[in-house]
Formats: sequence, C-alpha cells, structure tokens
Amino acid sequence: MTGDPGRKGGFTVIEALIVLAILGIVAVLAVDSFRGMGEKFRVEGETKQLYADLMDARGRAMQRNRSFFVRFSATGYRTYEDSSPAPDGNNNLDNTADTLVASVTTPHSITTFGGVDSFTFNRTGTATAAGHVRFPQTAKPDYDCVGIGITRLHLGQYNAGTNACVEK
Repeated sequence: MTGDPGRKGGFTVIEALIVLAILGIVAVLAVDSFRGMGEKFRVEGETKQLYADLMDARGRAMQRNRSFFVRFSATGYRTYEDSSPAPDGNNNLDNTADTLVASVTTPHSITTFGGVDSFTFNRTGTATAAGHVRFPQTAKPDYDCVGIGITRLHLGQYNAGTNACVEK
C-alpha cells in the first residue's frame, strides 16, 4: 500500500469549492446563451405570424373576391377589407371607411422596403407591389423578414449587403 497510512480517501474542501466554481461559471454561460436564443425565437415567431397574416389576407381576397390591404407602421400592422363604397369597394385603401379585419401590435419594430408602407392583394390574390417587411434585430434569427412578390410570399433572412430578404 502506498501513500500516507493516516490519510483517508475523499475530497478536500478546496477541491469541492473548485468544482462548484467551475459549475457556477458554466451555469452563467448557459443562462446567457439561452437568453439570446429566446430573443431569436421571439423574432422568428413574429416573422412567421406576419407571414401567416399576409397569407390570410391574400386568401381572403380570393375567397371574398375583393381587395385586402395590409398597412404597416413602426409598431405593427393592420389588415383592411375593401368594403367602401359598397358593395365591393374601389381598390383604394380608406382606413376610415374600409372594414378593419385585424390589428396587430408587435413587440419589435417593423421596417418596410420597396417604397411602400402598405400592400394590396387584389381579387386574384396577387400583390399590386413587391417589397419586403422585416424586424430589424441584432439577435440574428434564422427568419427576420417576409418577401412579398407579385405572385408569392416567402420567409427569409435580411441581407444588409444586398438590402434584400433572402429566401430560406
């Protein structure tokens, strides 16, 4: 038998404190990482909800055979049904006379590109203008913008170099 015959096996207090300190550092790093992931998931959730709402407006336009408008502000967006003048509207947004379908306030700010702050989906479901809508973020989520084409919508990630919503 080697070693000190009077010494018993086990951990010293210093060894236990070192292990606890290492575990504490790892826990702090993990919590900080999860906090950043939470922000990414929130932005992605808002982007996917915006995509669903735009698809809903497009589908309603085809179903009801009249134009639907989605107007954006820095803090949200509103969807209107072209109902004025009766019976089937005039293809122009009048937010005091047209029917408000949905109003959404977003926790993150919204930026539109393409020179328009509203998009119109006509009776055939096509958009009258193209552009993209994004949630400017530093969290770098996988999806932070919706590209709006004349005939289709897509989720994507904003590319500052090309100033475009790159489809994913």
